[in-house]
Amino acid sequence: MNFLQLIEQLTTRIGQHQLPINSTANNIRALVDSSALHYELAARIVCAIYEHNGCRRLTDPVTAQPTFEALGPIRAGLLGSNRTDIEAYRFMEELCTAVAKIFDAPHIARIASDAPQPEAPVRHRGELIRLDAVRRRVKSLA
Repeated sequence: MNFLQLIEQLTTRIGQHQLPINSTANNIRALVDSSALHYELAARIVCAIYEHNGCRRLTDPVTAQPTFEALGPIRAGLLGSNRTDIEAYRFMEELCTAVAKIFDAPHIARIASDAPQPEAPVRHRGELIRLDAVRRRVKSLA
């Protein structure tokens, strides 16, 4: 399988909104369309896969081991950050699972799906703010 075929299969598996590709691209920088839900993350992942596989053209072959080696540090960075968006985390997990299925590595897919899921942020109810006191303060400052 070549690099472009891998990216096309990933787009099919995880969705065009997650990994939209520019079909007229002739280089790696133009491949991921800017309409991706997590554009920076998607572009970083695609570039890492390309580089770890030693690709020089979009049609160069890719294999499982370098592809997983490219994904590992990015995934670890997302898991270790306290600023990771839950949707970015889910995108990464879906992508890792899709890569494992494409390369027929079910043990990797199982590990990715068994990984602990981050808890959704606790939502606090809205607080009513009395504007009368604020207005009085603003008038007194004027």
